[in-house]
Amino acid sequence: MTLLEVDRSDLIKTIEDDDAVAADDASSDEDDVAQPKKNKAARMAKKDFETDFSFVSSQKEYMRDTWDDVAKYVKKKAKTNLDDKIAKVRKERKTKDGTPEDEEDSDNSDESSEEELSDDELLEDAVGTKERDARRKQRKRKKGGGGDETGVEIQVEEAEGEMEEAPEYNTDASFYTMNLSRPLLKAIEELRYVHPTPIQAATIPVALLGRDICGCAATGTGKTAAYMLPVLERLLYRPVAAAVTRVLVLVPTRELGVQVYQVTRQLAQFTSVEAALSVGGLDLKTQEAVLRRNPDIVIATPGRLIDHVKNTPTFSLENIEVLILDEADRMLEQAFLEQMKEVVRSCARTRQTLLFSATMTEQVEQLATVSLNKPVKVFVDSNKVVAWNLRQEFVRVRRDDERESLLAALVCRTFRDHTMVFIQTKAQCHRLHIVLGLLGVRVGELHGNMSQPQRMDTLQRFKEEQLDVLLATDVAARGLDIRGVKTVINFTMPTTLEHYIHRVGRTARAGRAGRSVSLAGEGERKMVREIVKRARDPVKSRAINADIQAKYKAKLEKLEDDVTLVLEEEKADKEMAKCENRAGKLQNQLAGTDDDRKWFQTKQQRNDEKKALKKKMKDSTYTKQKQKRKAETSNMDPAEARAMKGLNNEADYISRGAKKARREKKIRTIIDDSQDVEPKQKKQKKKSSFDTELTDTTNSKVKQLRHIANKRQSDDRRAMKKKPKGGGGGKNKGGGGMNKEERKNSKKSSFR
Repeated sequence: MTLLEVDRSDLIKTIEDDDAVAADDASSDEDDVAQPKKNKAARMAKKDFETDFSFVSSQKEYMRDTWDDVAKYVKKKAKTNLDDKIAKVRKERKTKDGTPEDEEDSDNSDESSEEELSDDELLEDAVGTKERDARRKQRKRKKGGGGDETGVEIQVEEAEGEMEEAPEYNTDASFYTMNLSRPLLKAIEELRYVHPTPIQAATIPVALLGRDICGCAATGTGKTAAYMLPVLERLLYRPVAAAVTRVLVLVPTRELGVQVYQVTRQLAQFTSVEAALSVGGLDLKTQEAVLRRNPDIVIATPGRLIDHVKNTPTFSLENIEVLILDEADRMLEQAFLEQMKEVVRSCARTRQTLLFSATMTEQVEQLATVSLNKPVKVFVDSNKVVAWNLRQEFVRVRRDDERESLLAALVCRTFRDHTMVFIQTKAQCHRLHIVLGLLGVRVGELHGNMSQPQRMDTLQRFKEEQLDVLLATDVAARGLDIRGVKTVINFTMPTTLEHYIHRVGRTARAGRAGRSVSLAGEGERKMVREIVKRARDPVKSRAINADIQAKYKAKLEKLEDDVTLVLEEEKADKEMAKCENRAGKLQNQLAGTDDDRKWFQTKQQRNDEKKALKKKMKDSTYTKQKQKRKAETSNMDPAEARAMKGLNNEADYISRGAKKARREKKIRTIIDDSQDVEPKQKKQKKKSSFDTELTDTTNSKVKQLRHIANKRQSDDRRAMKKKPKGGGGGKNKGGGGMNKEERKNSKKSSFR
């Protein structure tokens, strides 16, 4: 058969000129309304073919997994049997209700754990926009006050104190024009970084010059790559003869430390740069073994880093050339100030320091004053507004007992996958895990009461789409980049606008679209008004049908006994685990193998530090200048410090006097020398005796006035009683029977 004889009927045809083409399914912002639908079949079909599929160059690249780099630090397995308990309770309930066994087996499988929606649950939610808000936004756009449509507004603040202005950068610059080496450019290409973000374009050239940087940019704009790329570029030219730790990255949370470690490994995959992770909750022995080899980069939380500095003999911070403080505002919120000061003191004084924060607060500026040396301030979007491609929705909560049923209706009907739910407390987070698990949702939790292996395991399962819904406290609200998060639900509104911006920043990252749905009660209306006022586009209000709410409320009431049963079983397991831990500690003490690690701070010292920090932040007299002076005199001898304090006080007195002397005097009168006219003097009014009596407020004078007035009133009453009925005629007619002297006295008393 020749080539011309090939049957082409099975091949995909191209679109002809006369063919009708269906409209693009990507709807506009007005039509993009998430509604309940039976999406189980669509999800099953999606698993047959991955849209992100791409060929790899070698088997080694195919077998390589970034999670393996972190897995070596996890020795203890994530022990949790909560999902097994939930599955057991569900199975018992179905058996009790008379569900056939084949349906039970299908429900226990991972692929069909999602329950089908009934026809009455497929009712659409009422989603609308307040007309007043829409009109206000439209007027704002017409006036040109809506800001940049891309949502990224470049601002370079004026230098304050010793901070210098950031040099202007080319917005059209690419990674290839930044003088980066080939291994880094190859890693950037592998990670599919197309164009540098504004914070990356502004930071990388300045950091390559070795300058200190104080950077501020919104969440999800690529701050990790902004500070890690210039650091890796410097490390490529390091002397290889001696292994020395040269770069230290401080992060506030363990999850963020793990994420920064993974990004660093990906950027350095074609180089010989070694990185190590040192965060709490992971295996100590593994961390010590890695740190003894003196890796080039150490990513750590402050507490665990100081622990290793004090207890690992071969590890020190004397040779640190670059110190990076990531999410500095969060570190100050958690009162890491003393620990960070200890770290800064341990590092070399000639280091380069890069400080990055999502919000530039006054406390962060104070920290920058202490730790940075003539820094360049790169201010790119102060993170006061949400992402431009985020759709914001609010659900009104009339009573607090409706929250759980509203959340269950939203998660089970509408937002059934790639959803994060933020909850205020750890106990409520754990309870909702049980409730939604009993409803058949593939759900996980992430909060501070879990062990670090459990937290990492939950996060990894959510990233790999083994979980559809992730319940989390604010521990996951900062810095975490989870690809594919479509929806963020706020079970309760956060306390501040900054916390809200960080929460909803888990979606709509790196140019992708996202949605936030917040349950707002009557006491949270002030926060909602503030969010609506700052929003670029009109926000939406979502109303769930009353019958749907009642149905899910009845479901939750029916599940209350099962929730209590699971909680009691967990409580019994915890008590047993506590007894085992206590017995293990006693056994170690008897055997003499008890842990003798030295800690930087005791628990009491940590609490005292938090209280002192709160008190200090409330004190309005604690200025930047005073803090700078305190930092300068902290390392001096007591006598030198006292002398320096006296000199500072004297300098302050002289500067105040000079400022007072420069101040212009108030001009009382203007005398023109050309005209020999004397200015007219204003006649002063004579002060009446009444004014004198009124202004004399001594106790004796007030008492005297009160006594005189009462005496005169009583005399008048007596005179009125003695007066004959009918009065008199003639001159006394108008006076009501009183003579001239009596009328005069009566007027005086009434006036007083």
